[in-house]
Amino acid sequence: MIHVFVDETSDSKFKDYFGLCCAVVKHNFYRQIKAGFQAALTNGGWDPNVEFKGSYIFSATKGCTEVSIDKRVDLAETIVELNTANKNARMQFAYLKTTTQDQKFTYLEYFPVLLEQMLSNVRKGQRGQGKDLVTIQCDYRTDLTAGDIRAVVLPTLHRKGYMLFEDVAMVSSNFETVGIAYADIVGYLVARIDTISNDSELFENVPPELFETNGKIRKLRSSARLITKIKKLSLYEVSEAAG
Repeated sequence: MIHVFVDETSDSKFKDYFGLCCAVVKHNFYRQIKAGFQAALTNGGWDPNVEFKGSYIFSATKGCTEVSIDKRVDLAETIVELNTANKNARMQFAYLKTTTQDQKFTYLEYFPVLLEQMLSNVRKGQRGQGKDLVTIQCDYRTDLTAGDIRAVVLPTLHRKGYMLFEDVAMVSSNFETVGIAYADIVGYLVARIDTISNDSELFENVPPELFETNGKIRKLRSSARLITKIKKLSLYEVSEAAG
């Protein structure tokens, strides 16, 4: 069985920026990843009643405020390193970025594209004993329903020879939704690299001698370092989004 997790990201400064991140893990790796993820947070002093998400990594006021930013970055590094086994990746990620004025349209338009790419990259092997089943879990959005997403993904699943396990699940992220957390964290890091790197105003206004202390530039450097820990990450860009 293949588990698919989806989350989207945007940016407070670049209002039309939209990113969609898809994380895929086979059932035999899921237990190890979830146990490692939760152990890392618990051992790091993170309150299990507070979710750990990308936008909290560099924030001193969001999430579990008892944990410092430096410690959060260390936790994020431990978490993303869990995606890699000795010889291969336990998880695969795909990220698509574009610009849009209609996030719902863009989500439904491009999630099936990402899904098809991910299923093409998963080693199929034998299709017996449930290996052709796919679960799809999406972070909850008020403007989308499970039915909306089901309608656009079923043709892709059928074309690739897979069956949807039960139904698309729209979940509210928390300590237990580890797959959604991975999609959120990886999507957040890639988006920060995109948006900060392309923020010409930032680089024009920060003198070179302040590069080491500027918060956004430190965030960029940390994000770039963390994302190198992802062994299998495919990046896609759509020049213009309809809608």
